[in-house]
Amino acid sequence: MNNFTFSDFEKLSKEEERLQRLLKKQKEGEMQSPTASAISTILNYSKALSIKKSKEVDYIEQILN
Repeated sequence: MNNFTFSDFEKLSKEEERLQRLLKKQKEGEMQSPTASAISTILNYSKALSIKKSKEVDYIEQILN
């Protein structure tokens, strides 16, 4: 069984407060959005991807480009 001193508790409390402040800053900050290039790449991939159900294996995935 671990024994914690008041000093240990104080250190943990301060670290928790620091992490809470950091989290609050991140939530208040601007949300980053993907670049137009990333969105275009994902959309093009989804258009080229073909997934078919198969009797022998569950699914067959193919890139049609």
